[in-house]
Amino acid sequence: MPMPDIAAIVRQFHTNYSNQEVEKSALLVIDDVVADINGGAGNGVNGLTFRGRDEFIAWLQHDKIMFPDGKLVHEDLLVSGNMAAIRFYMEGTHLGPVPGPDGIIEPTGRRVHLEVTEFSTFDDGGKLVHVHTLYNTIGLLQQLTGK
Repeated sequence: MPMPDIAAIVRQFHTNYSNQEVEKSALLVIDDVVADINGGAGNGVNGLTFRGRDEFIAWLQHDKIMFPDGKLVHEDLLVSGNMAAIRFYMEGTHLGPVPGPDGIIEPTGRRVHLEVTEFSTFDDGGKLVHVHTLYNTIGLLQQLTGK
């Protein structure tokens, strides 16, 4: 069986996000998908790990609460076999609470530009198995707090 078009699958995740249809991405992941954010849960500073389809979709839904109009724009996408590396940015308006190092940052109404890099692994059927997402957290905090 030929390998699925991984680049098209990555683009579909981001289209779903940009179109406020993150629930559609549930069909693109394995049941026990793992999403490690900024180093995963082992990175006590700002790392998180989401395990399973429900947690994965809940993470995306929470992101859309913080930035409901958030759109993803691709800058670089590289695919090798069943792995993809992508550099993109999210632009959106801060309309929901964001967890920060000093507590919750209440909605500011500010437009933000968040740089993101992801490394993803897919199974032979083209479903996401693991994603490691790296956000420019400091840049985001500076935009939200003006510091």
